[in-house]
Parts: sequence; C-alpha cells; structure tokens
Amino acid sequence: MKVSTIAFPSVFESAFGNNENSSKDLLNGLKIKKDEKWYLVGNLAKRGGINPGRITNASPQEEDYEILFKAALLNTLDKVQQPISITMGFPFSTYNVYKTAAEQFLSKRHFLVDYDTQTFNNTGSFKKGMFDIEKFEIIPEIVGGIIGLKKTTNNPNLDNFIAVSFGFGTVEGGMATGDGLVHRTCFSSHGIKYAINNLTRELSQKYYLEMKNEHQVDDAFMKGSIFTNRKRIDLRELRKSVLTQYYREVVSPLMRSYFTDLDYENCEKIYLMGGGAHYKELTDAFIEEFRDFIPVEVAPEPEKLISIGYLYNSLRISDNKAARSVGLDLGNSSSIISIFENDTHTTTIQ
Repeated sequence: MKVSTIAFPSVFESAFGNNENSSKDLLNGLKIKKDEKWYLVGNLAKRGGINPGRITNASPQEEDYEILFKAALLNTLDKVQQPISITMGFPFSTYNVYKTAAEQFLSKRHFLVDYDTQTFNNTGSFKKGMFDIEKFEIIPEIVGGIIGLKKTTNNPNLDNFIAVSFGFGTVEGGMATGDGLVHRTCFSSHGIKYAINNLTRELSQKYYLEMKNEHQVDDAFMKGSIFTNRKRIDLRELRKSVLTQYYREVVSPLMRSYFTDLDYENCEKIYLMGGGAHYKELTDAFIEEFRDFIPVEVAPEPEKLISIGYLYNSLRISDNKAARSVGLDLGNSSSIISIFENDTHTTTIQ
C-alpha cells in the first residue's frame, strides 16, 4: 500500500475582509469557522494574515488544537471512507498530561466543519463537512516515529537503535529494541524553538524585526535569510552558531544523561527524524560527536515519519481497513496527515 502525506503550516489567524480567489486549491485555501468566527489556516494564513501563529504544545482543550484538527480532517474529506480510525499523539513531556483530554476530545466521534470554498473556486460557497470517528488511539510521538521508520525503511525487524526526533517545540528520543521502548532512555526537552529564540534575541540587537512572531522567524530560519527594512539579512552563519550552541547545551547533555556506554554498545545505529533533521548544521554536530563509535543517519523523509507511524497504528486498530485509516501529527510547525492512497475512492471538493 502506498502512503500519501498532506502537510500545511500549523498557524492560523482570524479572517477579515475578502479572501475570494486567493488560492489554487483547498489545501492552500483553508478557511474554517469556529464559534461564529472564521479563521485562515495554514498557507492561506501565512499569505493573507498579519500575525499568524499558534500556542506551542497546545492542550486539546484550547482552540488552537480544535482549529488545526478540523482543518486537517477537511483535507481528508475526499480521500478516505468513513467512519475513520485515527491515531494522534504528544511528546513525552506532555503525553501523560494531555492524553486523557485528547481522548475526551475524540470521543465526541462526530465533527462538523464549516468551511469556505470561495478561497479557491469562482463558484464556491460556504459548505459543511461531516466526519465520523469509529476508533482512535493516542500514542507518544516517538513511538509513532519508530513505527514510521520501520515501515518507511521496509524493515519491520529493525531493532536495537536509538531514535532522536527534532521538532519545533520539543526534541525527544529513546532506545528501541525487539521488545519495545526502553523507557529509562526516553527523554523530551526543548526543540528547535530554543535556537530560533536565541537567533531572535541576537537579531533584535541590530535590526527591527517588525514584531515578527516565532513562527515567522522560523520560516526565515529555514530559508536562511530574513527581510527587514527592505534589506535581506543572511542568517546562515548565525543559524549555524545557534544550532551548534543548541546541540552543545541541550542535545548533547541529554544523550549523556539518558544513554550508557552499554546502550551504545547494544545499538546498531542512531536515527535522526523530525523536521529539525533537515538542518545540516545540527546533524553534522551529531555525527561529529558519535563518529568514532556508532553510525548516525538521517531517516528518509524525517518530517513525515511520526504521521506515517500513526497511520499504520490506525490500520492496526481499524482491523486493516486501509481506506478508513488516518494518521495525524498536529505539530507545532507543520500539521501532517497520512493516508493510504485509494484510486477507487476519489472525488473533488468544489
């Protein structure tokens, strides 16, 4: 079965004014309603908003969670059969705190989404989407990442390795064996946001950043440059500096605290995953520290692995009903939905 992933930035902003014909399709024209208010979500919010953002590691009881959840489901409306089986998760740092609240949220089973198709269709209108959830499960993000890694590498017997996932809000990791996770080795701490905030503080000493929020600086951080006062500022050297500092002050101490020499001896490899694994400055620092005694490898499509792992978990709890399975990673930087491709069940939202 082939997996398809859909992603959009995890930001939103209240909608004001005219948003018609501002996008090419639903994914890029997400505009949904909650409690009588309309919101631009994802790429539409980035283009049409002024200060799009979200609370980092939001609780399922906050509006941020519900808005992004409904926007994500909307992108599956024409691609999966209902009722669906869905898997979601949290980092270890918030998993035990938010798990019950997330289960209560999903136990509503029926979700109605009001959305506007005029953002991408000349003859569009206000519409309603109905979603029914049959089964659901909340699992730790790192578990989803490990499942996704095994499925993506097509090696279900992949055992005895360390997985480290670099997210915007959190970095977490743990050791996986044939028997499962070794919980003694599982950690969760400051994510890439730590480095981005340091970069912001450094830039603010020299430049006026026009009140850019951390999500907007994150975009500049990824691109390696930022525009301010009609000038492009090259961020590559500063990015390297703050990422090296982040590795030295956050990541390396975590590895020393949670893993013993015996753990490294028993492991075949360290896999890096999550969106932060795309930063060569960060992965190079990792490879340099472990060069002499254990291989370090960036996992394939590292930002998608958690969502893919959730999808395969949904397949398991759905009794192998691929057309009804959904994996949803509501990340702090991006929301990623994974489904199994099904050419016999496709319609188009107009």
